[in-house]
Amino acid sequence: GNRFVLVLRDVEGEHAAIEGRLRAIQARGVPNFFGEQRFGRHGDNVAQAIAMFRGRRVKREERSLLLSAARSVLFNHVLARRVADDTWDRALDGEVWMLDGSRSVFGPEPFDDALAARLAAFDIHPTGPLWGEGELRTTGAVRELELAAMTDEESLAVRAGLEDARMKQERRALRLRPMQMAWEWPAHDVLRLTFELPPGSYATTVLAQIGDIVGAA
Repeated sequence: GNRFVLVLRDVEGEHAAIEGRLRAIQARGVPNFFGEQRFGRHGDNVAQAIAMFRGRRVKREERSLLLSAARSVLFNHVLARRVADDTWDRALDGEVWMLDGSRSVFGPEPFDDALAARLAAFDIHPTGPLWGEGELRTTGAVRELELAAMTDEESLAVRAGLEDARMKQERRALRLRPMQMAWEWPAHDVLRLTFELPPGSYATTVLAQIGDIVGAA
């Protein structure tokens, strides 16, 4: 994993409220969104990807970057829908599960007490789609939600482009649990935060759950 040491300055708000959020993150984790850096310095990687899908020529390194951004935006749409429903860390009918600390996925299968215990213990996580060609693996309510979250014009263009680019359907965990999380207040308005994250996840995603972060360096 990757270890982060972050110092937040000019912190506004009650310490007790901020620490309450930090404890909630420890207990529940956070939605595993792709961070803003995935979408380029000006946030236009998805628009660039669509231009590429429509024929604009790009270098190989840029192509890979744009394909990643295109998949990420669809995943974030699905996760945002499940955050809005408060089901991002709960089981819906038709779920595909990922084993913690690996890329291995299984399901859908009937949700039982054994799966519920593994979900509560952070041994497994619900997943969202990394779009590509092939059949969407989820069924039932999850499948309906995923497809409904990706029916706007931009999403349809991105889905078609990723399929044409021969990307394969894959999955990514919907929830992220920072490990070894600790914090201290070196000064009244300075918060020092440390935690570890698995590869492919974003510290900014954790910070977003604490409050509005301005001017992160």
